[in-house]
This record gives sequence, C-alpha cells and structure tokens, in this order.
Amino acid sequence: MRVTNSATGAVELQVAVRKFVPTNGTGPVIWLAGASHIGETNYYAQLQQHLDAQALVLFEGIHANHEPRAPNTSAAKPDAILKNSSPAEPIAKAADRTSLQKELAESLGLVFQLEAINYRGTNFRNSDLSLRELKEFMEKGDEPGAPDSPKEKRKNEAFDTLLKAMEGNSFFGTLLKAGFKLVGSNPKLQATVKLGLIEALGSIRGDLSRMRSLPEDVQRLMEVLIQSRNDAVLKDLRIELKRPRPPASISVFYGAGHMDDLERRVCREFGYRADKDLWLPAFTVDYTTAGISLLEATLLRTMVRQQMEELLPSEAPPDKVEKAR
Repeated sequence: MRVTNSATGAVELQVAVRKFVPTNGTGPVIWLAGASHIGETNYYAQLQQHLDAQALVLFEGIHANHEPRAPNTSAAKPDAILKNSSPAEPIAKAADRTSLQKELAESLGLVFQLEAINYRGTNFRNSDLSLRELKEFMEKGDEPGAPDSPKEKRKNEAFDTLLKAMEGNSFFGTLLKAGFKLVGSNPKLQATVKLGLIEALGSIRGDLSRMRSLPEDVQRLMEVLIQSRNDAVLKDLRIELKRPRPPASISVFYGAGHMDDLERRVCREFGYRADKDLWLPAFTVDYTTAGISLLEATLLRTMVRQQMEELLPSEAPPDKVEKAR
C-alpha cells in the first residue's frame, strides 16, 4: 500500500496488484492481488476486472466448517473475516449480516469488499482456514497448561473477543458502531477519519504479525491470522503449480496485510520474481472538498505516522510517504 498526494490537495490510498514470473521462464504467471476490505466502487470494479481475467483466483474467506476446499461450491463461498456463519449461506445473505467492516465502510461513504466483489465465477476458489483450524493453530506452540490457567484464559479470550468484535456483538463493537454513525453524520469528520485511515494504512511496512508492543496473546493471534493463513493459500498454490497442466495465471486475492510475507515466500519457495505493479486507488480525500485546512491535514497525518512508527516492526520501519505530483 502507498499514499499519493496530488498538487490540488487530494490524498489517495493505493493498493498494488503485483505480477510475478518464474525466474527460469517456465510456469504460470502469479499475481498477488492485495485488497483493502473497504473502498470506492471504482476500486472494486478494477479489481473485479483483474480477477475475472485470471485462470484461477485463490481468495481468502474464513469459514465455519472444516471441509475440503473446492472450486465453485457452496463450501467455497466467502464469508466476512472471522464471522461465525455457515459457508453454505448465499453470499448476499452472508454479506448482509452485520459486521464492523461493513459499518465502517458505510460511515465513510465507501463499500465493503464482500458486497462489491462477485465471487461466483468458476475461476474463484476459497483458499483459507476454518474457524476450527484457527483455534487449533492458536493452541500450537504454547506451553502445556490447564484449561483454566491464566495463559489459556488470555489466549482464548483474545480469539473470542476478536470474533465477537468483528461481528459487532460485543460491548466494544456496540461502541464502535455508535462512533461510526457519528462519523457518517458529519462530512468533515468523515473525511478526517478517512484521511487518518489512509495515512495509517499507507504507513504499514513489513510483517504485521511482528508489530511492537503487542501483548503475547494478541501477538500469537496475529501470527495465526497472517502466517498460518498464508501457509494455507501457499499450500494450494503449490498444488496448482505441480499439476501437469497448471492454470495459465493464478491470482492470490488476500488482504494487503498478508502480502509482505506472501511476496517473500513466492520468490523464495517457488522461484519467482516481481515483474510489474498495477496500482489501484482504493479511496481518496480531497482537502478542498472536505473543508480540511492544510494545517489540520498536516497535523493529523504527522500524528498518525508517528503512532504507526511506534507499532511497526523495528527491522522494517515505514518509508517516507510516496508523493506523486
């Protein structure tokens, strides 16, 4: 992800769709299609055009059951991240269920990924973990302990809290929803929050599972959400590459936070190299239209950037914000 600044005061968050080719010249093209889970309709229209043009799309979508992943079946249909619903539900019904991501998108005048992308193409295949698998990975690597030990309780609470929060059913989720409604009712506040979000997302570099100052249980949760799920999609990718007649092109369609780890591993484990980028504008804020002064915008962006620098991995500090004039 990157932030661009126009001479007229428009600030834009862009997300890359990156093309990889085999270093030995033999094999299908691999695309890493990073996604923002909320964005403008034009952004998702461009993403859809890319995805529909690929022979195979391996997409993220945590589901409730532990079933074999198969193309173009009910078990392969997406569900909102960490939502405890059946994968057999129709996409429209699953997307209509309340989630914080959907509420956030609406409050900012944007749309939610699950409502904007059509996953029903025969080339789309779910390539992610189930909720049960997530819980199993959370337990791996921990020291043996009684189910009611403080460590076990913290670990389980971190996972259960995230599940409830993403569904919007927790007390914290209820508070956030109220905040979202307030943001959506004030155009300048809406633009200000959107600007802060652009700066925060555009500052992210490196592996999010190695962010600083996270509690141990949250650190473990982040590792599972990113690295273990990346393991799942790369396992499916490896199977496709080993076929006698692999697909001509494969796009891995995952959240942008997964891409740092995925890119390193695609290059290292599969012998690929980056070839070119397609930068898609996820969403934009125009200072003039929003009524935000240059001073207000500068103060906000500086504050957000400083906070992100405190959180990001020490070995991969955020680069300076990219400027396109």
